[in-house]
Amino acid sequence: MVFRLWLVDKAWHVDILSNAGWGEWIFDHGPGGFYENSAWTYSWPTQPPLTNLVYAWDKRLHVELLGRAAWLDYQLNRVLPGEKVPWLTDFVRWFGYGKINNEIPFQIGYLMTIKLIPILADLGIAVLIYYFCGRRLLWPTVFLISPFSWYVSAMWGQYDSVGFLFALSGFVSLFTSFNILGPGLLVLAILIKPTSLIFLPFFVYLFWRKKRSWLAWIIPLVIFWVTTQPFTHKNPLEFARYDLIRIVFEKSEPRVSVNAFNFWRIFIGDKAVNSGIKILGLSVYSWGLIAFAVINISAIVIFRKEKEEDAVRKALFVIGAGSFLFMTGMLDRYLYAGMVFGLIYVSGRRKLYELWAVWSIIFWVNLYYHWWIPESLETLKNLLLAENHALTRILSLAAAAIFIAMVNPGLLPKLTPENFHKLRCLLNPWRRKQA
Repeated sequence: MVFRLWLVDKAWHVDILSNAGWGEWIFDHGPGGFYENSAWTYSWPTQPPLTNLVYAWDKRLHVELLGRAAWLDYQLNRVLPGEKVPWLTDFVRWFGYGKINNEIPFQIGYLMTIKLIPILADLGIAVLIYYFCGRRLLWPTVFLISPFSWYVSAMWGQYDSVGFLFALSGFVSLFTSFNILGPGLLVLAILIKPTSLIFLPFFVYLFWRKKRSWLAWIIPLVIFWVTTQPFTHKNPLEFARYDLIRIVFEKSEPRVSVNAFNFWRIFIGDKAVNSGIKILGLSVYSWGLIAFAVINISAIVIFRKEKEEDAVRKALFVIGAGSFLFMTGMLDRYLYAGMVFGLIYVSGRRKLYELWAVWSIIFWVNLYYHWWIPESLETLKNLLLAENHALTRILSLAAAAIFIAMVNPGLLPKLTPENFHKLRCLLNPWRRKQA
């Protein structure tokens, strides 16, 4: 927690500036007319209503924290003789009125408060990992120190960890006496980060297999209605169908890959290719949907064949990581759920941990790619840009190979002296000729 709080003011991604603008607008004007407003400093709203309500709550929290700190500063300076707490006075000025620069209109304190929610979500995820992985401190510790986890929350300020916290809670609840909360928790995840939609088919399947009451789906409907109604005078269902889908999912040109180190980058590199291009008579977008269907069918087969607890871990990893690798339109951050589910999966298969660790580093490099923060990693930046971004294709190929090896550990060759010699011959033309 302390380490993450130390990081919050070290970098500011342009995304958080957009988020701050949306939250401040709702705080000042209310949610009505939010999506119809066309005057934005950075970008138009592209997030669901609940996410924007959280950004507005962040603004309110900043105002509350500033007020409490200012009151405490006043009381201490009034009671104590002389200026005994100058550090608190300086903090109040900086937190409440400090700016990154004259071009950015938001207070540093507000931007830091936006990052506070995903940081707390990191700790919540660590707690669930602790209970999910046999109450051992090793696995939540691995998660918390993994670069991708603090990079997404404390550095970037993205809410992927918040959405994942609710998604993981939803799946965990299905195996407890609180299973009625499961659908509501998953829908909360979707309403915060729609990327959690990839888990909906398997969740419904598990819900059916566990013979839970379908009345539990009333809760997510209420959540959706309550969080969406303030934004529109229309029926929320009609608003979602005709407006939100366009705003959230059709916000840009449909591309094969959007800065993601996945299967498609192996072939297209860093090019912006429309997902409508056809391969064997079908668009790449359609191939991605077919892959998603195959992934979900595979997850169901895994669940039916293997021991339940291990099967759920593996199935969720297959869905989270496989969707990122083979579906189109993937952003770099969309691997977050697959990576955390992967950690939970390998906690029961220690021999696969090294593969996961390598992929987690590749994931962090993918997050760093095109943002280039921290700036001190100039050598890494040059390597990623060299030879027409060739290294990014190699890393994408490595990620796909790691996924296959983790799903099918039997495919991993045993590192015997004979196999090691064959590998050296394969990589060295002269040795291959001698062999």
